[in-house]
Amino acid sequence: MFKKLNDARKAMRDGPGLTAQLAPDDAVVVDAPADFALPAVEAALHGEHAPAAELLAWTRQNQAWGDRSHLVATLGQASLQAPQWLETWRDEAPDDPDLAVVASRLLVLQAWEQRSHARAKDVTQEQFDAFHTTLADATAQIQRAVDLSPGDPEPWALAIVHARGLEAPADVLRGYVETLWEVDRYHYEGTSQAMQFLAKKWFGSHEQMYAFVHEAVDGAPADARIQELPLDAVLEHLAEDPSTALTQDPARVEDAVRRGQAYVEANAGAGHHLTAQTRNLLVRVLFHLHRFDEAYEQLVAVGPHATEFPWGYWGDAREEFLTYRRHVVTKKATGS
Repeated sequence: MFKKLNDARKAMRDGPGLTAQLAPDDAVVVDAPADFALPAVEAALHGEHAPAAELLAWTRQNQAWGDRSHLVATLGQASLQAPQWLETWRDEAPDDPDLAVVASRLLVLQAWEQRSHARAKDVTQEQFDAFHTTLADATAQIQRAVDLSPGDPEPWALAIVHARGLEAPADVLRGYVETLWEVDRYHYEGTSQAMQFLAKKWFGSHEQMYAFVHEAVDGAPADARIQELPLDAVLEHLAEDPSTALTQDPARVEDAVRRGQAYVEANAGAGHHLTAQTRNLLVRVLFHLHRFDEAYEQLVAVGPHATEFPWGYWGDAREEFLTYRRHVVTKKATGS
């Protein structure tokens, strides 16, 4: 009883000061676009394609693959709300390679929206039918993106998502991964999608997932975003089997945390689109490891930038982020 009273006093004394160093609750946004992408996204939502076309061309020509992945994903999401800008772009430049990539992304997003992100047992046959029809339509579009944009890893990353949706054979997935790695050996987005294919909740197992992750990060520079992948795998395991995720192989978990921390430290000045998800993952995993001081450091660094992954696995992403943030503050304040 006295411990509980003492903890309550500590929380009342130190909690407000700790909370003051965090972004206000009402400033927190999930998956906010990068600053550099905002003008292009806003123009697209108003039907104008030129800013996005110019920016996408720049990322391709300069092989800025991390920025390109973010931009394609963000513009694809915006196109779910307002696809008219793509039609205007298609009328003006039907063979533009960047148009082909964004159009592919949109079809893949539309397919997953039709399916919903629920577990297979909770998806209706009508939803599955629409999902597979749209994915079939996406096949030719993705091939067109591959043909129009040689040397671009983004179409191959989309091909991997496409393969997962169509339940393609493992050797087909492997072929896509190897081609992706020939273009960009440490491409985070495409490789993380391949990891999903091999996760227990899809077509693999924890063992297959971890083995693939070990291969994927082998030799990667400390500042490459692929260093987040072991942390992604721990989170997938945690979501599927929470009783074993952190205890089955503690060294593996520690390596994942170490890699994630080293990655964000090596990219301290990078845009939040490259580091926020890693920091959000660190918060969740470090919380479960009872390493509350380290979790709090990540919360201070991430500011208002919550991410759908990992929080969306357990409910509304924003609310989950805020809930865990409060828990971390309380634990740190009380020295739990």
